[in-house]
Amino acid sequence: MRIAVLGGGRVGSALAATWQAAGHDVSVSTRDTVGEVAAGADVLVLAVPAPAGPDVLAAACPLDGRILVDATNNLSGGPSGAELAALVPGARVVKAFNTVFATFMHATPPERPASLVLCGDDAGAKEVVAGLVRDAGFDPVDAGGAERTGDVEAFARLVINLAYAQGRGPFVYRFEPR
Repeated sequence: MRIAVLGGGRVGSALAATWQAAGHDVSVSTRDTVGEVAAGADVLVLAVPAPAGPDVLAAACPLDGRILVDATNNLSGGPSGAELAALVPGARVVKAFNTVFATFMHATPPERPASLVLCGDDAGAKEVVAGLVRDAGFDPVDAGGAERTGDVEAFARLVINLAYAQGRGPFVYRFEPR
């Protein structure tokens, strides 16, 4: 699978390394190469600070019919995941990879897989992203449709607060199987 990671920071570079090791064709953009890296990718991963999201998506467009994984967290006044998704109405958007720490995206703890929540309206896109979640060493947990994006973002803020404000992290979380 051809994956374009839009953003080469901690999250983007960790995911890129993990998916390359799993055999995917992965390219990582810089600010100046977003359009070039996005062209022809099957899956695009938005891994930039939320305030940069609109400009990065504009440079990556058009995304009609392609899967966009929104890994952003709105921690500094940027747009929400729903607002970012509205900028690319033809994309098949899945919110994922924003509730786990970059530390574990390339070095997942060796115990049974940690959970990773995701949500979105397109069942086929969620299936593809669930496969990428497994390739990264996590157990995908489908939180529902796009209406759950705000809940996933709130969960990410809780996880980040517990880790840093309360000194408990970084850590992984696990939900018991059904």
